[in-house]
Amino acid sequence: MPATVTNFQAQVRGALTQQIAAKGHAPSKEELAAGLRCSSEDVETALLALHSSHSLLLHPYKVEPWVVHPFALYPASCWVQIGDRGYWATCLYCAFGVAAALKADVDIFTRFGGEREECVVRVRDQDILEKDLVFHLSTPIRQWWDNVIHSCASFQPFHNEDEVDSWCRRHASPKGAVVPLSQMWRFASAWYGDYVSQPWRKRSAEEIKEVLSSNGLEGPFWSIE
Repeated sequence: MPATVTNFQAQVRGALTQQIAAKGHAPSKEELAAGLRCSSEDVETALLALHSSHSLLLHPYKVEPWVVHPFALYPASCWVQIGDRGYWATCLYCAFGVAAALKADVDIFTRFGGEREECVVRVRDQDILEKDLVFHLSTPIRQWWDNVIHSCASFQPFHNEDEVDSWCRRHASPKGAVVPLSQMWRFASAWYGDYVSQPWRKRSAEEIKEVLSSNGLEGPFWSIE
């Protein structure tokens, strides 16, 4: 079950998200504190709580943001190009989240199956052009935060389901859900679309279930319990 997030923690998360969107990188704790008119110690305490509630991911052994979904703060597997700006994302789903949150036309650069072949997905007028591709998610949703970096890294685009099967055999990786890329775009848009434009808040378990169900993501793989 999602942990409770206080109003102040939500304000920290929202300010952090907005500043990453504006700057392309995370602000310092001191910059966040100045904007929120609090102490850097207050910000640090909030960041630790947000990490514990799976609202963002901190670096191991230090209180600095590592992943603030949909944004990655390190050279991750996807690059989201928006005009002369760009952002990293941990997987194509998160890259869709960047495009949806910023309401922008983007080119997303990644690789099929994380291997050699380059993959470019274009978002135009809040829809994707590469509708014939599929997306494979190997880890059930209730396990994503057991190791969120690994989970995101294993979520990959493919031309078709046969390629997914071959990839799973080659890498001894479990086969999970294979979803049309257009469906993942709709899910990402529903999940991340207001992350920058509206005050951030953590969804309840019932709200999570509703977003999943309304985007056709049902069954044991998508159960959060």
